[in-house]
Amino acid sequence: MKFKTQTSPEIDLEISHVNKLIYKVHDINFLGIYVDSTLFWKIHIEQITHELSAACHVMRSVKPFMSQQTLKMVYCAYLHSIMNYGLIFWGNSSYS
Repeated sequence: MKFKTQTSPEIDLEISHVNKLIYKVHDINFLGIYVDSTLFWKIHIEQITHELSAACHVMRSVKPFMSQQTLKMVYCAYLHSIMNYGLIFWGNSSYS
């Protein structure tokens, strides 16, 4: 992945290694963190939002069957871990 600013012009360079062309990508999932070529984090934040929405649905579904202490444990294990994973990288994004 070639990193660039949001306003920099697109320059097409063909890069090869051992006579194989290396294809350019605009975003990639690396260890659960979605990185795009401008480090804008929009793709990652949208993915996190989708995961948190599903986790909230699960919490609402199991709420009538669990004590408040158990719900707190589920929250810490599920929602909190989703929100905090990689936060040091994407947390300062203007999009977040």
